[in-house]
Amino acid sequence: MANVPCEVIQDLFPSYVDGLTSEKTNEVIREHLKSCAACAKILKDVKGEAEEEIRPTERDVKEIDFLKKTRLMQRIAICSSLITVILFLLFMVLRTFVVGITFDGASFAVEKLFVQDGELHFQATSLDSAHVLSKVRFEEENDIVVIRPKAAIVSFFHSAGKEYTYKLKDEKNLKQIWLGNKIIWEDGAGISSLTAAVYATRHAYVGDASANQRTMNALNARSRIGDYENQLETAQEPYGWIIRLKENLPSSGEGKDPYVIQMESDMESLACVLIGVVGNLDHVTFEYTVGGEKMERTITAKDATEFLGQDVKDCGGSVRVLEALFQKTGF
Repeated sequence: MANVPCEVIQDLFPSYVDGLTSEKTNEVIREHLKSCAACAKILKDVKGEAEEEIRPTERDVKEIDFLKKTRLMQRIAICSSLITVILFLLFMVLRTFVVGITFDGASFAVEKLFVQDGELHFQATSLDSAHVLSKVRFEEENDIVVIRPKAAIVSFFHSAGKEYTYKLKDEKNLKQIWLGNKIIWEDGAGISSLTAAVYATRHAYVGDASANQRTMNALNARSRIGDYENQLETAQEPYGWIIRLKENLPSSGEGKDPYVIQMESDMESLACVLIGVVGNLDHVTFEYTVGGEKMERTITAKDATEFLGQDVKDCGGSVRVLEALFQKTGF
């Protein structure tokens, strides 16, 4: 084997370098290289070419670095997205069950409201059974306190019936207390939800039909007098409002039916309130039928003033006067 030609040995170099030749062949190659400098040099060159093929180019290195950075950015983006989702879900849980969201005053029924020793005491319940009062913020400015309530989903985080207190800046000059956008107290007197709702719809002109309807809706007029039609008398003063009932009221034969008596009482109460909160309204006329017989009933501003005991138009400037009117009507 010592006389193996150089050509044969050189043909084996690629397999030898790649480790594909047997151990016996390797011994023959190594033995030949000991005495053949030319083949030894050629083997060195073959090894160098192989290493050059394996060694990554500068372009390869840049591509590998780019792929590594891209993969890192993808991992960061995924982690950031997961963290954002988790934080959002945590925020929604806290907002829904712990902190709560801001509700307007119409969403709560006031259970307790009084001022004592410079402190305002407030307690309310949510009109929605799925929510509970979770937080209250008090804002005091220009002798008015505004209560900003928040409600959360009913859970173990909050319990109903909690009383909130607020240290007033100036108890002596306190004029009004509002719950959200609804006034609930004025000059020492509590204001009912109905009074507050109607007071919020007060307006100057009976010719404003949409404003008239908002007032009627706040009064729940249809639940008291049934379906009706409106006719406005605004061609000349004094301005009037005709409310024409569509229901034919029952007749009991002798005397008035109790239902008719109650309806007429509601008509009078309704008219007094409308005249009180509509600035230029002078009179309200109800047209209705009892047992098929046409009836008409007119209540004027003078009548309403005599009933209230003071100018009925004061209702438009003071919710407390309007509350007094509601108290007298029993509405």
